[in-house]
Amino acid sequence: MGECRSRKLIVVCIGFGYLGKYLLKNLSSQGIKSFGITSKISKNTYVNDNLQIQSRSSIKQTINLSTNLIITAPPNENGCPVFRKFKTKIIKSNIKSIAYISSTGIYGDFSGEWVNERSKPKEKIKYNKRLLAEHQWVNFCRKKKISYDVIRIAGIYGPDRVNSFQDNKNLIIRKENQFFSRIHIQDAARIISKILLQNRRNEFWNLSDDVPSSREDFLMEVVKLKKIKNYKFINYDQAKKKISKKANSFWSKSKKVSNYKIKEKLDIVFAFPNYRRGLKSLIKYL
Repeated sequence: MGECRSRKLIVVCIGFGYLGKYLLKNLSSQGIKSFGITSKISKNTYVNDNLQIQSRSSIKQTINLSTNLIITAPPNENGCPVFRKFKTKIIKSNIKSIAYISSTGIYGDFSGEWVNERSKPKEKIKYNKRLLAEHQWVNFCRKKKISYDVIRIAGIYGPDRVNSFQDNKNLIIRKENQFFSRIHIQDAARIISKILLQNRRNEFWNLSDDVPSSREDFLMEVVKLKKIKNYKFINYDQAKKKISKKANSFWSKSKKVSNYKIKEKLDIVFAFPNYRRGLKSLIKYL
């Protein structure tokens, strides 16, 4: 069933960054015609017979060619810029399905408790850019009878994006009852591909691996793998005076993200079910 549908899919991904590259390489390897849209090139680039990278000036033409739209572009204070600029064009196109890539950050702070797709975000929509963008796309798709998937991704890590120690001081911040969820880029790309190929309709998905952990535990695994001897611990109350406002916002939220739904409905087996296995595969990037 998936193969039959895959021949009919033509996918365009607007916001061809780290996730978009892995996702479209996965889709194109399965024979699906794919287009990645980015502002970082000035002319179209051929990757293989099924994948082309195109400049932002090609968005309207590419939307016309495509059946499935994936948005990985970040939101702004007005929600999703792709929605605001191209919703009229989408209505007149052959787009039958839209996947909006969001973040598990929309849930806010749950004091280390578990969240799932039915959990209500702590922040109001007007204060949460991604939540506003989600609502824009969901309301639009319902009104225009276009199928949709809202995919909320935990912190992505992988080659060239491990985000371990960021300076030479090897400082490890400690904060009690602090949990973050993550997912390896290869698992994220594979799961999103499966959602598209199985033609799932009107669903919300959390993408995270099996083991939420503290930042301390994550970095201690890096210490072990790299055999780092000189490192220091610092309490968050001390560290928060020195780190950025954005970093403090990150540290102010604690939750464990459940992946039960993707395992149950998609029959997913993770290549990297936890950060320990993931980091072990990324030693040369640490």
